[in-house]
Amino acid sequence: MGLFRRRAQEPQPEDRIEWVTSIARQNLVERGIETTIEHAGEPEDVTLVAADGQRYPLFNAFAKTHGATADQAAQIVAEHIGNLIDARSTPAVDRLSADELRGQVRTRILPGGEGAPGEPTFRYARRFTDELILALCVDFPTTVQFVSDADVDRLALGLDELYAYGQRNTDGEPVDRRFEPAPGIQVIVGDSMFTASKAANLPAVIGEAPLGALITIPHRHVLIALPVTGAETLPAVEQLLEITMQVLRSGPPPGGVVSADILFSRDGEVSRVSSIDDEGMVSIAVDERLQSALEEAIG
Repeated sequence: MGLFRRRAQEPQPEDRIEWVTSIARQNLVERGIETTIEHAGEPEDVTLVAADGQRYPLFNAFAKTHGATADQAAQIVAEHIGNLIDARSTPAVDRLSADELRGQVRTRILPGGEGAPGEPTFRYARRFTDELILALCVDFPTTVQFVSDADVDRLALGLDELYAYGQRNTDGEPVDRRFEPAPGIQVIVGDSMFTASKAANLPAVIGEAPLGALITIPHRHVLIALPVTGAETLPAVEQLLEITMQVLRSGPPPGGVVSADILFSRDGEVSRVSSIDDEGMVSIAVDERLQSALEEAIG
């Protein structure tokens, strides 16, 4: 009876970074692509570089395979490599028609600042906070392309229309899970990489919050919100922060950290209200906008 029972699925090897990298290289070899390994600052910052200069970053593969069995991880890596290769044949965003752009453009919240030399720039992007920007990208079936400064003047739509349709489309991205781990705190999770970017139009995802909300966006798949409702709001901020840290400690964030800060959003204006000292201690700075909201809440 039990002679042909399948063995329990094996875990990934202890040095999973090296193992996942090896699996990814083998997937590329099977497609006729030989690569070398390029390391950056962190262990997960690994990029495979082909002879023609094509780059295959593995950061997201490491994040997606965190906690998976060896069989599951191998499948995830194969899909990751397949998506990267598919992206090479994806049409350039400036070749899309106006109607195609209206359906495929998305807004996305990103850390601001200049990228490394040779990387795309987003000077056209709109401010979200002093540290974050709201950029545009185009969603294809298996990949997402950012709209860079080099693209914007060649697109079939102007920026205002792109942002209008982009936010509408981001608002419409599915939410896969919504729960309340502590009173008043809403956690919104989605497979969509635009889940956190729903924070750019907060009422569309959490409903009306007349006095605003304290939010965190630890990575692209998670948005955590605490609407300002009364005297109970400030004591709940510590729980908001702890839940955010739990998300960040649970494994490499897919796509990297968007922000570990607590932000206050009201009437479309967003500001940072947390700070971290040299010892890693977090403090909340109740600015004039947040103070006003709290006073209104208390009445």
